[in-house]
Amino acid sequence: MTVHCDDALGWHAMALFLRMIMPRTRLLGPCLIATIPILVAAQQTAPRETVLNHVSVIDMIGRAVQPDMAVLIRGDRIAAIERAVGFDRPGARVIDLTGKFLLPGLVDMHNHLERGDSMPGPPIPGRAAERDVRGNLKEMLAWGFTTVFSTHHANVDLREFAELRRAAATDSALPRFFGVGRAFSVAGGHYGQPRSATYLPDSADEARANVRELHATGVDAIKLIYADQAHTGRPPVPVMRPEVMRALIEEAHRLRLKAYVHAPGMRQAKEVLRAGADGLVHSVTDAPLDDEFITLMKKNGATYTTTLALYTAFSDVAAWMRRLAAMDTRGLGPEDLYARHQSAEAAKAYHAMAGTFPPENLRYAKSNVRRALDAQIPVLAGSDTGVPGVLLGVSSQMELVLLVDAGLTPAEALAAATINPARALDRDHEQGTVERGKLADFLILDADPLADIRNISKIHLVFKGGMPNN
Repeated sequence: MTVHCDDALGWHAMALFLRMIMPRTRLLGPCLIATIPILVAAQQTAPRETVLNHVSVIDMIGRAVQPDMAVLIRGDRIAAIERAVGFDRPGARVIDLTGKFLLPGLVDMHNHLERGDSMPGPPIPGRAAERDVRGNLKEMLAWGFTTVFSTHHANVDLREFAELRRAAATDSALPRFFGVGRAFSVAGGHYGQPRSATYLPDSADEARANVRELHATGVDAIKLIYADQAHTGRPPVPVMRPEVMRALIEEAHRLRLKAYVHAPGMRQAKEVLRAGADGLVHSVTDAPLDDEFITLMKKNGATYTTTLALYTAFSDVAAWMRRLAAMDTRGLGPEDLYARHQSAEAAKAYHAMAGTFPPENLRYAKSNVRRALDAQIPVLAGSDTGVPGVLLGVSSQMELVLLVDAGLTPAEALAAATINPARALDRDHEQGTVERGKLADFLILDADPLADIRNISKIHLVFKGGMPNN
């Protein structure tokens, strides 16, 4: 038997254990006493240390790139950030990162943890299951995402959500995981089909009871759908009644949960903001952001998640697949799928299923991101991965490229995937920047993403909690 004593409480527990067991046997007592020097030595052994040496640091706290730095990791934390010249840590593992760039691990704030492979046409042999939620979460690390926020994944039991939430907190092979569990919609509305496993409350009382059930599973927020989908160019669908929408937001706030809303139309977005919504999970796509909208967002301290990947895929899937294939510099994604859906026939089948996003709405979606940022509204990068055509991992990287296409600087795009999400999740004391004392969640690149945001795909190493994953 091994007794681990990491602090004074641990030693107290061991002492109680010895007092209980030693009177009962003459054999165990001496053996246990003999182990105490070993335990003392273990107690005095320094935590494991790693030095990431000669690396350029992009710390995301507003400073220029810091070249030739040494980042000391102790356990799962950043212990020091110093100039590499003259820095020495005897006994530490040293990883030479000359010519590499280190920045905080990335966050996708709108992800359904599905692969996005549910496209028209026969399945591709050998592809992983669409809804292998744990496997899909794990794969996000390989794309540089050390944190994922799930905005509902279909057909996943709430107990499975809670188990995954717990596992991701300690397993270095999984990104940190936060989410809403299940979304709220209305029968016949967007995501209102039984297979989607959303809550479909028909009254304010039912809505409040559903929120309480979600809260008991440990979710981080709720998400409700308040849209008729007219912005997509498709026929409108039913929308949740306003009194149900307000009850959901009120009950979430009573339980100290944030309320995020799918409301890409300006009218519905303003309605949910007047009800106290804490964020929108899509860029507004049917009108320019006006002063009233900005005032409501700032009053609520609300966040603005972008999902340009979704809108771009829906606009022209063949062009989208060409861009994804070019972004996937390491060949991690579904090469057959990239190629198949660049054909005219496959693109036609896709748009027959998903519709074609109106060009003017795509223009609004892009320009509104810049407008929101200029108004000092927190902008969060989110891809809506899992929707057909919005492929796992590569679409999350592409979201940052699309943000730069929309007029953001590379630094602003990176902030939307690092420090801004950390603040939105109330995790900025732990994540989002490279600073002493914070979690050692890093993305290490072969080229500077501030020079060209597409360099975000040139991944050398990913660290989560001080452990490398590659």
